[in-house]
Amino acid sequence: MERKDNKMIGHFLRVSGLLLLLASLSGCRQDGKHKVDEFYTEKGEWDSARIPFIKPYEAVIVDEKYGWGMNLMALDGGTFSFTNIRKANIDNGFILVHTGNTLMLGVEVKESWWIVSPSLKIEKGFTDHPQYLAYLKKLGFKNEPKLHTIDVIANYYEDHDTMDWSALD
Repeated sequence: MERKDNKMIGHFLRVSGLLLLLASLSGCRQDGKHKVDEFYTEKGEWDSARIPFIKPYEAVIVDEKYGWGMNLMALDGGTFSFTNIRKANIDNGFILVHTGNTLMLGVEVKESWWIVSPSLKIEKGFTDHPQYLAYLKKLGFKNEPKLHTIDVIANYYEDHDTMDWSALD
């Protein structure tokens, strides 16, 4: 009788251990997905579409005349935003943007190039393409990164619910 009891106890312990292991593993399960900050998945309201760049920076639809715009933190006390985004990209932690007509420091300019880095606290705008390229070089870029049209970016975000900038190439 004692041998039968020992066998039942052993079986009970193995089953209990297996159940405990399964319970602990199911608590770690994430369906292969990492929790993504809502900033990178929120589409905006029906009248204010948005595209996340790097938190807290985003492109938002302004209106038909000004197209897509981006607010800045005004780190240097200068420009607070720009509009008419034509092209953009995220490269190595930098937000790179090219605009058409927009305001820069209160003056209307024909076009501008922007380099924004939240981690390095950089918000630089240029009206001269060679100066933009020189600053990129100063930051360690060997070549000018490709910028994607805002329509391509917006369509990708609409179709995929998140941005994978490398998938745009």
